[in-house]
Amino acid sequence: MKRKSKPTIKRAKKRETPVQKSVAKNAERGFDFGHQQRVMAMPSTDFNQALRDAEVIGCAYGYCKVDGMPQPVPSITLVGRNSSAFVRAYECFASWGCQEDGDVVDVDLLLQPDGGYDLWIGSEIERSLYRTIPQADLYDPIVVCVSWRKHFDTTNEMVHTIKEYCETGLHPVVISAAVGDPKNPTSLQIKPVTEWQNILKFRLGIIENSESPMHARFAHSNDKFTQKQGRPPQQESPEDICRRRTRTLDSAFPVSRERVRRSSLVQEVRKLNGFEDVSETQVVQGAINLMISDVLVPGDKHYCQVSGDYSKVIWHAIESRIEIVDCTRRPADQEPSVVAHQIELDVRATLSMAKARNLEETFPRLQEVFRQEGYVND
Repeated sequence: MKRKSKPTIKRAKKRETPVQKSVAKNAERGFDFGHQQRVMAMPSTDFNQALRDAEVIGCAYGYCKVDGMPQPVPSITLVGRNSSAFVRAYECFASWGCQEDGDVVDVDLLLQPDGGYDLWIGSEIERSLYRTIPQADLYDPIVVCVSWRKHFDTTNEMVHTIKEYCETGLHPVVISAAVGDPKNPTSLQIKPVTEWQNILKFRLGIIENSESPMHARFAHSNDKFTQKQGRPPQQESPEDICRRRTRTLDSAFPVSRERVRRSSLVQEVRKLNGFEDVSETQVVQGAINLMISDVLVPGDKHYCQVSGDYSKVIWHAIESRIEIVDCTRRPADQEPSVVAHQIELDVRATLSMAKARNLEETFPRLQEVFRQEGYVND
């Protein structure tokens, strides 16, 4: 009598994630400092609503005495109906630092062909970036700035006088606020808003439409923010990669970079067969990558044992790094052959992301393409 065989149960194999596979295989990886993380910064927009609530009805022009200045300087005074709203707007500007640097507040006057002009007030982009993103040079930032805009049907002659004054050099202009008579907008009787301290600007923009018709400000025909839908993300150019790579080295690794430069490591790597054409920056980056790999996982090379999203892990290590001038030689003490291998991994990683080449080719050929495509700027 035959025994019935027990049915066999086939269990599905548990799939490994790409990260698990790479870690399990001890995959060697390259990393280019030019592929910076993209972040978004958006300064406070409270000033916009405050200026709307202020119900600005016009601007007054004149001259104002400023401490430390040998003579009075031109002034532009926003005239509105709501004093408390002006105070709220100024408090926002003060939080940006306008009391120390008035140019944190961006002010532009756009002179239109019909004799009127548009007044734009917002946050100056570069200073906004400095405030909102620490170590901004280590990121690829997108800055979203909101501006308050007011159209005036006529232009006072003094606007042209101030325009000529600003064009002759770096000249100060004061921005202030006052409350006018809501029943009589044409009245010259205005009351200064004392809580609004004078904002001293050295970079006031007065732009003539006829002189700069392609200026970005004139592209905005209404107050609504429009955005093209479905637009593909912009491709990073080799020039962008080079610029950001240099910026990362300058910002996060000034000491390490100089140690490699002052050592014989660059020359030693170039003596190796196939690496005669590598740049100094490639050697510096390769040596630093080996250093970071060892910092993240002691004894590790080429980021073999770094788990998780290794790009984010590396950038976190870069962001938190503090360079100190001491007696050590690290990372200039790396073996030239190991640095050369890391350079090859770095090149392959960059070309792979750009989908620029068949990575089965030899390194000398890939390095040639790397240079031809513009990924080397030194």
